Amino acid sequence: MSFFDNLRRSAQEALLQSSCSFCGLQQSELGICDPCLSAIEPMGRSCMTCASPIEAGHITHKSLNDANSCGQCVKKPPAFDKVIAATRYKFPVDKALSELKFNKQLHYARSLSHVLERRIRLSYEDTPLPQALVAIPLHPKRLSERGFNQSDIITRHLSNSLGIQLSNALTRVKDTPHQIGLSEKQRRKNLNNAFYLRKSLPTHIALIDDVVTTGSTVSEAAKLCLNSGVKTVDVWCLAKT
Repeated sequence: MSFFDNLRRSAQEALLQSSCSFCGLQQSELGICDPCLSAIEPMGRSCMTCASPIEAGHITHKSLNDANSCGQCVKKPPAFDKVIAATRYKFPVDKALSELKFNKQLHYARSLSHVLERRIRLSYEDTPLPQALVAIPLHPKRLSERGFNQSDIITRHLSNSLGIQLSNALTRVKDTPHQIGLSEKQRRKNLNNAFYLRKSLPTHIALIDDVVTTGSTVSEAAKLCLNSGVKTVDVWCLAKT
């Protein structure tokens, strides 16, 4: 290989690399370096359904598969089947997602989507992937103000990397106020009749959002999908509280 071939190859490889979104130092094809990935990736002991953290003393062993669920999911199972999260919603991920949404730092969507993709591949090693990916939509007014839907960016990345079709069937017809700081009851009230399904979906889908906190938003969307013929709704997100 000639000197110029080596130079061209090095330049092409450099273009594929980018500085780590979190430390800004190391170069990585994924947009996040190995040390930062190791720091943010651990989820700890989590509920198999909602992905909320659970203490060792609060584990419920289901008789059928000896899986771990939190008391809330055992008492009142959610509409969705399971939540898969890239990481916990804590520093520095909480700051990164705030920068993504409110300061248009879109590189965080790319790097954290790679982390989520890793988690998804591990979670579906022995089970089929969903047939379609559906981003949690913004109301047109909010979309116009922000200029982009972060959930749509994440969904497009995952669709390309996992080879799963996108669906824009779900729309938001109610301009709900920001959910930050609201109780679960207040969130549910805000989200009542917030979504509309404009076309059919396959029987197994995944709803994609950036952050899942109480699960009110994805639960409302999941209920609508299930009432419209969908059989299984999974939820994928960058971070879970």
